[in-house]
Amino acid sequence: MQIYVSAVHTNVGKTHFSALFCQSFNYDYFKLIQAGKPMDREFIAKFNPQTKIFKEGFVFEISASPHICKIKEQAKYEAMDIKIPSSKNLIIELAGGLLSPIDEQYTMIDFMKQFKRPTFLIAKYYMGSINHILLSLQALKNAQIPIIALIMMGRKNILQDAFIQNYTQIPLIHLPFFNENNFLKISQITKEKLIKLHKF
Repeated sequence: MQIYVSAVHTNVGKTHFSALFCQSFNYDYFKLIQAGKPMDREFIAKFNPQTKIFKEGFVFEISASPHICKIKEQAKYEAMDIKIPSSKNLIIELAGGLLSPIDEQYTMIDFMKQFKRPTFLIAKYYMGSINHILLSLQALKNAQIPIIALIMMGRKNILQDAFIQNYTQIPLIHLPFFNENNFLKISQITKEKLIKLHKF
């Protein structure tokens, strides 16, 4: 299966989750757009030396929205021309949030609609995050993109969880951020939680 790792916002844990999933289920990894450093592939390789990592769809030197990077770096590509590797079991990590631009015309969710695959939606709690989560889930539903689960990274909030689950009926899983000392332990927890939801 090929699976998108999308998010409600930038810097909420897409790469952390991708590393956990690749470790847990022996998936390959592909980053659609890389803007700036550090490279997400380096993070994946650090924790998953056995994981097959494909070359990014496009790489920018500066850290900014891809459409701005494209203009400033005078890059020549079109969003819908980016090719997804043909790997059978592949995590496709997107950049930013669902409506983050890929180029001057298209966003991440436009790409997802064009090349349909199921997705994990990644989020974490901060002021205003419930609004971002609900809007993102609705956008995915409107685009008819299958949602495997909402993955909440980091801090847990039972009251916020209850509202989101009651409102959306979407499976919700909490996972902590990890470090070198507990990566394998958190990977096993990830595997156990996801197996209950889906067969990978």
